[in-house]
Amino acid sequence: MKRQSTRERILVICRTLFNDHGIASVTTAAIAQAAGINEGNLYYYFKKKANILSALFEQFAEEQLALAEQEQDMRAWFQVMWEWRFFYRDSMIIFAMEPALRAGLRELSDQVQGQGRKNLSEMVKSGRMQATEAQLEVLLENSWIISTYWIEYLHSRHGISEVTKEHLDWGYKQMSALFEPYFVPVNEKPASSAAS
Repeated sequence: MKRQSTRERILVICRTLFNDHGIASVTTAAIAQAAGINEGNLYYYFKKKANILSALFEQFAEEQLALAEQEQDMRAWFQVMWEWRFFYRDSMIIFAMEPALRAGLRELSDQVQGQGRKNLSEMVKSGRMQATEAQLEVLLENSWIISTYWIEYLHSRHGISEVTKEHLDWGYKQMSALFEPYFVPVNEKPASSAAS
């Protein structure tokens, strides 16, 4: 098994710390201590916390794009959101620390939405969903809003600062409710194929 580099280990630790405590609460001293290195050594790999965020964003984007290329699996989407929840929860802090990530996130969003649009169209063509182009666009936008802001909603509306697996299930249910009316039951053929 390939040994994890110090840089990779730092990134894994940072993701855990950011998820558990929030970006603003995690200092470089805490990162160095958790990684078992001194701050000078941390500085060798990452000059500032913003550099860590940029490196983590690259990994996050890679996972998002890989998942988007697969057929829609909402559970998998919510699992990725769980694993990278600090990006959703702390987005305003992230953009303040590293403004360049705002453009990166916008580009990533465009790519993921484009792939999502393609996947939904394929589901309609294969008869697993029934929806017009206009309905698919609304569905895509609404699902993006929910998937991007559900963690922030829990925080602002219900005062939940620590997202748990139960909250993940809650978010999944909200998303499922959007898609449910458009899915064709397995034992039911779409009208177009029933007529043929």
